[in-house]
This record gives sequence, structure tokens and C-alpha cells, in this order.
Amino acid sequence: MRLDVYVEAGCPSCKRAVKIAQEAGKAYPDMAVTIIDVAESDEPPADVFAVPTFVLNGDVVSLGNPTRADLSRAIESASGRR
Repeated sequence: MRLDVYVEAGCPSCKRAVKIAQEAGKAYPDMAVTIIDVAESDEPPADVFAVPTFVLNGDVVSLGNPTRADLSRAIESASGRR
């Protein structure tokens, strides 16, 4: 399991995105969580055209910040847990 969260410095919503991602990492310790600043990355995936964007196992699961419940559902669905 891998959660990539694309953010950008100066983005007010992105600060919240980092917190949400950190909480998800604590709740799902087997999941790798990476925060990626689009200004410092080579080139984000084509599906990432706004920040914050949450990408789980290569699939965009949220443009903007998801609720904790929505992110948990996506993670559990991707991991086969229910």
C-alpha cells in the first residue's frame, strides 16, 4: 500500500493534507506515505493537476482533502479489508 499526497508550499489546504496523510500513516502503519511538493518533483502524474491530491496505489482517490472516513474507506477497499 502506498499513499502519495501532492502538495505545494503556500497552499493553505495542503497543510491540512499533510496532517491527514500523517494520521492515515499512523492508522495504517503498513502503508507507505509520501508527501510530494509538486514544485520540487520531476513531473507529477498526469492525473495530478491540482493540490492537494491524494493518490493511493497509483489511483487518485481525492482532489482536495478527503474526510478521514472517506480516506479510510478508500484505504480499506484497496487493501481488501472491510
